[in-house]
Amino acid sequence: MRILRNFIGLFLLTAFIFSCVDENESNADFVDSISEPANISAMVSITQDNTGLVTLTPTGEGVVSFHVDYGDGSDISGLINPGNSTEHFYAEGTYEAIITGTALDGSTAQGTVTVVVSFIAPENLIVDIVSSSGSYNILVSATADYAASFEVLFGDEAGNDATPMQIGEQLSHSYEGPGTYNVTVTALSGGSATTQYSEEVIITDPPVFDGFSTVEDFEGEAPGSFSFGGNSAQQLGINPDNTGINSSTNVFQFTKDSGAEVWAGSGFGVGGGHINFNGTNVLRIKSYAPAAGKTVKIKLETSAGNVAGLTHEFDMVTTVANQWETLTYDFSGAPDLDYITVIVFYDFGNSGAGETYYFDDLEVGIGEYVQSIENFEGEAPGSFSFGGNGGQDIASNPDPSGENTTANVYQFVKGEGAEVWAGSGFAVDVIDFNGASQIHLKSYSPEVGRVVKVKLETSAGNVAGLTHEVDVTTTVANQWETLIYDFSEAPDLEYITFIVFYDFGNPGTGSTYMFDEIQLID
Repeated sequence: MRILRNFIGLFLLTAFIFSCVDENESNADFVDSISEPANISAMVSITQDNTGLVTLTPTGEGVVSFHVDYGDGSDISGLINPGNSTEHFYAEGTYEAIITGTALDGSTAQGTVTVVVSFIAPENLIVDIVSSSGSYNILVSATADYAASFEVLFGDEAGNDATPMQIGEQLSHSYEGPGTYNVTVTALSGGSATTQYSEEVIITDPPVFDGFSTVEDFEGEAPGSFSFGGNSAQQLGINPDNTGINSSTNVFQFTKDSGAEVWAGSGFGVGGGHINFNGTNVLRIKSYAPAAGKTVKIKLETSAGNVAGLTHEFDMVTTVANQWETLTYDFSGAPDLDYITVIVFYDFGNSGAGETYYFDDLEVGIGEYVQSIENFEGEAPGSFSFGGNGGQDIASNPDPSGENTTANVYQFVKGEGAEVWAGSGFAVDVIDFNGASQIHLKSYSPEVGRVVKVKLETSAGNVAGLTHEVDVTTTVANQWETLIYDFSEAPDLEYITFIVFYDFGNPGTGSTYMFDEIQLID
């Protein structure tokens, strides 16, 4: 029946296209509107019966068909329709399968997934569970030797159905309310043996932050508002989900119409006064977006309007879909001016797709303590490399958008055959955590699932007990992401050397890595 439905759907799509061409054979505008294939990947599932039978289900956007190169020297698969899978028998080993997605106009894009086939139980299972401040959300990721994939039970499933998690993937989960939940991660291999880890996660009511004052909560008289670039229907709307971190009745709502400019925005006047940070440095909003990974730019303007030097803007990225989250903006670099207009740009950098966005509770305050360790915008720090790393230097940002819009970044190459412990480092002003616990680092890597180790050393150098190191794994390829390191267990020392090891544990392949915007966060 599924084959019949797919055939009928393809026939109707083909008929529709040809009917459009027949109406005006010289009009090929529909071809120009076809999206190029993107976000090509695959779900990997292995049969736990020691046969090495692996099922790959390709995924992607703007794709009408897939092909899979299994990565083991065998023939490439036949055509795979979206939603369908291909099965392949592998010998024990680790393989890089290449998935090629083809769009309606014949354009293609590729993605790579790691296929691990092992018949022994996974070993060295390490699970990372991160609570998202100010919400009921957690992030879960895991690594293990010989693991083909993972399954996660978050502890609140009605049917005890586990959620699959791929190698290098990070799952986001939101609980309905506070409580103690038992999170279980199971590492799977090609055999029947598994390895399991469980941890109790305590979810509390979202904390009330001190030191913030409300600029606008949209509960009283509506502020004067406007839209431009293709945004429409800006208005006070009804809260689509008045639970969790936002139980208010009214919110600000607008639609970024289909085809709207990449810079389309909506704004409003600050009623009864102006924003002057006066020693504070943080602005935050509650945000509700239909997708994660959307850039949300906030721009403040003075009475002079959009005049260079009399405005300030900052970007954040959504992390959840169809639920409220708090986005916090660092305005410590804003000029000391009186701002009277607030403008919000959702999905900045992309054309409109007819999506509706909501935000609420604009607040300013002190917020969290943020100390810049190094941003590579001023004088270059003294640096070094070892173990086969080379070419370390300050370089131009390859993608000044999204999470990192700065001009300069730190770059190095982990040379072909470099040691598994090859690293690059530089001197820093004294890092004394003094109650802080996290280091944030913006990372740009060509691969997903690579361990990025950060090591801090004191003036005594690499002496046991006088250093501390933490590992985090990359989750995206060829785009900026923020890696968060928990240094709460670091000895209370003064650290003066910062060392980064990319793809730690594996020899070099000649890949280039970049990082930037290293910050100490309380």
